[in-house]
Amino acid sequence: MSNDPYPNDRPDPRGNGPYSSDPYSSDPYVPGGPSGQQQLPAYEPGRSAPLPQPPGPPLPPPYAYPMGAPTPTNTSAIVLIVLSSLTIFTGYCCYIGIPGLVLGILGVTKQATDPEGAAKLTKIGWISFGALIGLTLLAVAGVILFAVLAES
Repeated sequence: MSNDPYPNDRPDPRGNGPYSSDPYSSDPYVPGGPSGQQQLPAYEPGRSAPLPQPPGPPLPPPYAYPMGAPTPTNTSAIVLIVLSSLTIFTGYCCYIGIPGLVLGILGVTKQATDPEGAAKLTKIGWISFGALIGLTLLAVAGVILFAVLAES
């Protein structure tokens, strides 16, 4: 005598009895069991159907599209921005850095759309930066020379 409360509800391990059939052996979408002729689509209701594959070679993944060549960075404009910012923040030569800073920023922002125009703006920025440094050095030398000559 066994202490099993449900003796008839267990499947027979040898494959005999009412529970011996494999629940995965038949397709639930085929009417009439595994011997039916008509087969419904292999998707659940409420979900989209799988897309049919086009004839020919398989398509590449959607993220594998050709990319354009990356535009090179305008390093000269970045250096111009840094040096112009330093001259502005020193406080002694504020006016030297303003044109170079503006033209350097324009050179960096135009780099992606117009690399030649960005190079021209950067070149003009360097010329204005150098010219203003030269004018500042001449002005400082003139003030020192005037002070030295005025004392004698």
